[in-house]
Amino acid sequence: MFDPLDLYSPDDIQIVPVQFNLVGREQKKHTSGRQHDESLANEDEKESDDDDSVIDNLDLPSVKYASPEVILCTLILLRPDRQVNFNQETEKNKSVLEVCKSRGLQPDLLKKLLSWYADEWPNKRLNSLEKICNKIPMLRHMISKELLLGYYTSVLKKYNNNSGFDNETIQKLLKELSSRISENCGRTAQPSTIRYFELRNLRNAIPLYEPSLTADNLGWKTWGSSLILSQLVVDRLHTADMDFVANRGTKRIKVLELGSGTGLVGLSWASKWKELYGIDNTEIFVTDLPDIVTNLKKNVSLNNLQDFVQAEILDWTNPQSFIDRFGYENEFDIILIADPIYSPQHPEWVVNMISRFLAPSGTCHLEIPLRAKYAKERELLRLLLQDNDLMVVKEEYSEGIDDWGVVEYLYRQIIRN
Repeated sequence: MFDPLDLYSPDDIQIVPVQFNLVGREQKKHTSGRQHDESLANEDEKESDDDDSVIDNLDLPSVKYASPEVILCTLILLRPDRQVNFNQETEKNKSVLEVCKSRGLQPDLLKKLLSWYADEWPNKRLNSLEKICNKIPMLRHMISKELLLGYYTSVLKKYNNNSGFDNETIQKLLKELSSRISENCGRTAQPSTIRYFELRNLRNAIPLYEPSLTADNLGWKTWGSSLILSQLVVDRLHTADMDFVANRGTKRIKVLELGSGTGLVGLSWASKWKELYGIDNTEIFVTDLPDIVTNLKKNVSLNNLQDFVQAEILDWTNPQSFIDRFGYENEFDIILIADPIYSPQHPEWVVNMISRFLAPSGTCHLEIPLRAKYAKERELLRLLLQDNDLMVVKEEYSEGIDDWGVVEYLYRQIIRN
């Protein structure tokens, strides 16, 4: 397991430049002063001002000579791009205003960084606000994590003992630096974030707030099975006959998501329903345990669905309090469940919940990842469904992306026998 402190030592950190196969460009060398050496100056004279010219880690501001404000601005520009469907969306060719807005970057900081590249350490590749705002963020995709970590830890070495510097600026710098280092250490070390999920046949993306996973709470992360199932139910609603509502007369369609986590499946269903029919003739519950529901409520509001989607506590081991409060038992037309099996008890609990809440003519949509360690639990789930007169009428296998790579999934459509 990677520990960022392993990179920190009292010795000078040597940053090895990435090798680019570019014709006419030599490796850059800095003198001990503030100016480039003569060969670099001559090289810069020959280079064009083409906005597509490449930069690398050596173009980042010198930790030794740049001011704290310049380093802080650089760290802000190196924030992760917007995350879409477990990938980072490349922010290439955005305007200066768009970059500043998306990263919360103050104009005065950006002007100081421009002054660094235009006057103090001239660099034709970064001598305009447009070049700075487009090229520096792209370094996250162009150089290795090791090179970025080397730069970050060299900043840490200088500013960790911040005596002699403006305290407020240094505190902001260290906070930003801490985030950049943790972001390079995998999902479990990352700070809180907002992910965006874009689904085919859904007009707007679904933003979801995910707290830091430092408490190891699995319900605070969006899992790949939720994305697979979300796309399935959105497609199902999109292609449904437009008499889907009319055929049920004045009956309200009741939808229940079990173990919602961050709420992607239930909120996707609700967003598509709202897009098609408005907020009438449906009642939607997204549910989980108490310490997860707080964040779930936040995501309901983040998607402007609080007018008809309720985030509520539903404990699979004791659902009576939910039933007593809302009076619903065997009444839900749609039940949604994604990735519910990660303990030996879960198959029994899941089947009990389906049996207790699914309406006689209702449908349950279940998506589970095919994790090798849980083969016995998946088989037990299948047997328990049969024993409780719950019939699988459709099965589909698929692949999808999660934070840790490609995963295989199994979808089951379940009705009462």
